Amino acid sequence: MVLCIIAFVVASVMSIFSAKYRPLARDGLQCVVRTITFRPCDTTLEQRIKAEVVSSVLGHSPALAKIVNTHFTFFSWLFVLLTIASLAYTAYGVYNFYLYGNCDGPTATGACILNDITGDYGRFSEPKDLIPPTDLTGISEGNSSANVTIVEFGCFTCPYTKKAESTMEQLLVEYNGSIYYVFKPFPLPNHANSYDAAKAVLCARNQGKHWELQEEIFAQQEVCTADGTLAIKSLAESAGLDMAAFNQCYDNNETASELETYIQQGKDAHIYATPTFFINGKAIVGPKSIDEFERAIEEAKAS
Repeated sequence: MVLCIIAFVVASVMSIFSAKYRPLARDGLQCVVRTITFRPCDTTLEQRIKAEVVSSVLGHSPALAKIVNTHFTFFSWLFVLLTIASLAYTAYGVYNFYLYGNCDGPTATGACILNDITGDYGRFSEPKDLIPPTDLTGISEGNSSANVTIVEFGCFTCPYTKKAESTMEQLLVEYNGSIYYVFKPFPLPNHANSYDAAKAVLCARNQGKHWELQEEIFAQQEVCTADGTLAIKSLAESAGLDMAAFNQCYDNNETASELETYIQQGKDAHIYATPTFFINGKAIVGPKSIDEFERAIEEAKAS
C-alpha cells in the first residue's frame, strides 16, 4: 500500500511532463483503489518499484543500495509522510492565497508562484463584482478636469500597494495634465499597523507633506509594520513634518472620520484586495505592468 501511494502521487505528477510515467500512475491508482476497497493489490507493482529504486542506488553506492533494500518499507513510509506534509503545505499556501493574495500569508513581502500563474491578488475571480466609487475625494494629484480618472484603494503596509506605487508615479509623469489620480486609503486588518499608517499620511496632508511621508512608509514598510507608531513618527520626522502639529493630529485621531469614510467607500465598492484601481470605472486588481495601465488609459481616453 505504501508504494502504491508513492507510485500514484509521484508518477501522476511526472506524467504531466512525460508520457512514460502514465502507465505507472495508472497502475498506482489501481493499486490504491483495490487496497482501500479491501481487495488484494498487484504485488508486482511494488516489487517493480523496489527493484528500480535499488538498482538506481546500486549504480552509485552498493553499500547504500543494501541499506535501502533492507529498510525499504521504512524509506517508503518516510516518503509518504513527506508527500502528505508537502500536500498539506500546498493546501495551506492556496488557502493563504485565497484570503490574502499571497501563499505565505498576510505578512509576506513577496509574491508567490500563484500570483504569476493567475495574475490574481486575493481570490479566484475576475473583478466583475466591483462597484466604481462616485466620490472623488482623497489624496489627489494631476488635472481634476482631465477626462481620465484613476482611483486607487490602497493599504500603506500592503506589499502589493507598495509595488504599484512606482507605476503610478511613472503614469503621472507620462500623462502629465491628462489624468487625475485619487488615492483612497483602505487599511486592511490583516496588515499590521495599516490603520495608523493611513491616518498618519492624512495628517501629513494637512502640512502638504503626504507624498513625502507616503514615500518614507513604503521605503520602510517592514519597519513600519513591525514597530507601528514609533516607526511612523520617526518616518514623519524624516519626511520633514512639523512634529508638534503632526503629533497633535495623529495622537488625537483628527483624521479618523475622514479615514472611516474612505474605508466605507471601499466596502461599498466591494474591495477585496489592495491595490484596486478604477480607470474611468474599469477595475484593475493588483500591481499590474505599466503597459496594462497604459492600455486601460488609452481605452478610457478613446471612449
